Amino acid sequence: MNSLDDKSDQLAVASESSSAPRQIVVSWRPEDLKLLGTMPDSEVARLLNRAQIAVRRRRQKLRIRAYQSPFHLWSREEEQLLGTLPDAEVAARTGHPLSGVTQHRLKLHLALPRPGHHPWTTAEDKLLGTMKDRDLAQRLGRPMQVVRERRQGLSIAPFYPGFRRPWTRAEEELLATMPDGRLARRLKRSVESVRARRAAKGMPPFDPKKHHWTAEDEKLLGLRPDAQVAMLLRISVGAVRHRRNHLRISLPGQASKITPSKPWLPEDMAMLGKASDAQVARRLGRSVTSVKARRLRLGIGSNRRRWTPEQDVLLGKFPDGTLARRLGCTVKAVQARRERLGIPVPKPE
Repeated sequence: MNSLDDKSDQLAVASESSSAPRQIVVSWRPEDLKLLGTMPDSEVARLLNRAQIAVRRRRQKLRIRAYQSPFHLWSREEEQLLGTLPDAEVAARTGHPLSGVTQHRLKLHLALPRPGHHPWTTAEDKLLGTMKDRDLAQRLGRPMQVVRERRQGLSIAPFYPGFRRPWTRAEEELLATMPDGRLARRLKRSVESVRARRAAKGMPPFDPKKHHWTAEDEKLLGLRPDAQVAMLLRISVGAVRHRRNHLRISLPGQASKITPSKPWLPEDMAMLGKASDAQVARRLGRSVTSVKARRLRLGIGSNRRRWTPEQDVLLGKFPDGTLARRLGCTVKAVQARRERLGIPVPKPE
């Protein structure tokens, strides 16, 4: 009986696929028959090294139903096993067919585990992002690239020593006194954190050409002429004069100090931010630098003009000076807005 069935299987294979290479007919063993219907015919054919059509014909003759795949959606825990274990082991743990495991792994662009790879544990995953990838790789005995790929695959942010660490007053006093990179290494913070904190305080970047006054330097002010102090400190005379005036120190031989600066009244400070610094300076009889410094010290934002579509239509139809007087703004503001929109200079009438 078996010989007749084997011949019929061989004839079926030859009739349906005449171009397929001939295979040696192997009798069906009882353990082979037990595999029919327990997995797809293609899987049985691969395991038994038989033609798929022969497997299907044998299953149909024995009236065995085709394999019904216990398909279920992939969970997050199951997907985390992909690429960490061989596909066959993932299939055994999850219940997915082997072909489905391989197809889903390729869909996620995951490679098979490297030789000597051992799966990640829950305790190891909890350590990701708590220290630098290099330090964690040494602790776990894994390559740093593998640790980085695992962290990125789980969408875990990299470790920053200074992340969300509150700034102390002593640390803020060091801002802009040295390059941001050097200060970041000194404070064990990231360069981005130092740069953002300095910008939030309104401090310019560190300039090595700018002189940083010390208590010993300021003791020279008023004891010698500004030119001599500038020569001793190797800075400009203007920088010495500005610092001396800022500290209200008189020149040598003068009986009195410099006239105290004009005090700020509540009504003066109420104008800050409601007009440009130049306009407020003209109204109060102060310098633009003084107005800007007071506004920044009080944390008041600048009054940047917001152009409306109706005002943009007027650009280029009138001279910049005429339109500035009409809108109540500066000529530079009109000129900058016109050039930004690519509007040419209006032709004279």
